[in-house]
Amino acid sequence: VYDAVTNELAARDTIVAVNGKAGIDIKRDEDRMMFVYIVPIHQVTAPSPVFLLPGDRLRISGKAGDPVFSGSEIYDGLARFDGFRHIKAEIDSLYSRAGKIAENDIIGKQSLNAEYDRLTAKRDSIYAQYIKENPNDLTSGYLTLFMDPAKGLDSYNLLGSTVKESAMGELLDMVAKSFTDIVIREKNKMNIQPGKPAPDFSLKGTDGKEYTLASFKGKYVLLDFWGEWCYWCMKGMPDMKKYYEKYKDQIEFVGINCRDSEETWQKTVREEGLVWTNLFNGDDTGLLNKYAVEGFPTKILIDKEGKIVEVFVGESEDLYTKLDELF
Repeated sequence: VYDAVTNELAARDTIVAVNGKAGIDIKRDEDRMMFVYIVPIHQVTAPSPVFLLPGDRLRISGKAGDPVFSGSEIYDGLARFDGFRHIKAEIDSLYSRAGKIAENDIIGKQSLNAEYDRLTAKRDSIYAQYIKENPNDLTSGYLTLFMDPAKGLDSYNLLGSTVKESAMGELLDMVAKSFTDIVIREKNKMNIQPGKPAPDFSLKGTDGKEYTLASFKGKYVLLDFWGEWCYWCMKGMPDMKKYYEKYKDQIEFVGINCRDSEETWQKTVREEGLVWTNLFNGDDTGLLNKYAVEGFPTKILIDKEGKIVEVFVGESEDLYTKLDELF
């Protein structure tokens, strides 16, 4: 049992079936949605989460590998929704075919990707119509969670107060915020291109002072969006140190820490010996959206005029090759 908002494990139990039947009561203090993963002992594949709201009395029938859920408003609503069943069958069939495609079958993979794009667009249209017609149905809230961001955000805005104020509401709000960020980042991608002016920012440094992009005017700047939690960010720090020492007179390295606590950020900077300028962004998504940051680390090279030279996503040698070319 996982908390649907924090994704933290709330409980784990083993249930013994007697004559093919078993049951369990899940008691929680929080009045919000839960994810339950039901894993038969012999099952090898990863299970899909089952969604539960307070007071649900969910019934599970059918085979272990192909369960049928009923007894809750969400799953009873899905059972009545023909469009859901039909599109699910089409997508499941696609996944089945994908599992049989050879690793080197490029044309086959391209065909499946095109088919997937077509089916997800079809799925979103089917879901959106249902949500429009049933804005106060908890099933509509459930469907919204699985839509692509732009369509999902539109559908979220159609949901009625019955759904938004339910135990599902906090999760829906969190997902809608994520959808909004993704839509903004996608829109801003066209602005984060070579030759475009780099967006300004104002962030606090390890010394407590506020820094903006203009603080580094007249020098090349390398923005490094990173976090202590990010394996590849930390793995790349030795190379960052090496190239900082090599070119620190020609370029300013600026680390922008994301998703860590301020205490973790300060400790990591100190213990790892990150002697270049380090700024704290925390959990704020505004700057990440401005710079269309989708993965970590993302490193953005900016010239003396404040224009973007190149964007490097992930840890690779390309950045350091570029620095050697420039300097």
